[in-house]
Amino acid sequence: MKIVIIEDDKIISSGLRQALTKEGYDVKCAFDGDTGIYLVKTEKPDLVILDIMMPNMNGFEVTTEVRRLGDSVPIIILSARVETKDKIRGLDLGADDYMTKPFDLDELLARVRRQLRRETENDEDFGNLRYSWKNRNLLSQAAKESIALSSKERVLLEFFLRRKNQIVTREQILDGVWGADYDGTDRTVDNIIVSLRKKIGAQFLLTERGLGYRFVTKP
Repeated sequence: MKIVIIEDDKIISSGLRQALTKEGYDVKCAFDGDTGIYLVKTEKPDLVILDIMMPNMNGFEVTTEVRRLGDSVPIIILSARVETKDKIRGLDLGADDYMTKPFDLDELLARVRRQLRRETENDEDFGNLRYSWKNRNLLSQAAKESIALSSKERVLLEFFLRRKNQIVTREQILDGVWGADYDGTDRTVDNIIVSLRKKIGAQFLLTERGLGYRFVTKP
């Protein structure tokens, strides 16, 4: 599989390239946002690892442009910006994961594997809906049209699809969707649950009182 690294720190970029190549990935590097977007267009990577603070075009702008082009390639932001507002901004713009520097290489490799698993997973059907893991797209098979999901709704749906018929706590949802270092509350989870239910139907997303939530494909 092919990975594009967009990182202006050549020491970090070189280290990542060496580690990922050792894992068997085909790795291309860009040291600024403009070149990074060019590589995304021409190389058609399976994954992008992206810094935020770069010359000419920052990582937020790169993420916005990649999504504007309609490319659903998974994006992992790897940044020294550790504030919650930056993490939220990156994820809301369409990034799939956000990891802060300094980082643990083994953890990054695990996150890379998690994102790339989507490329080999089959479509999921529930009710008259179909979710494409490869395109990260939710389709109404009755209306023959896509259902728009926010980045958080999409990540939450994928979280539940991997845990069908399992009861998951609010804490597990916070960790799985926002990350373990996100300082959220039960209300944060409940609000996004309400939002996702409006898109897919409440019958698929059940409340287990005192425990959490459970996703079912056959109500």
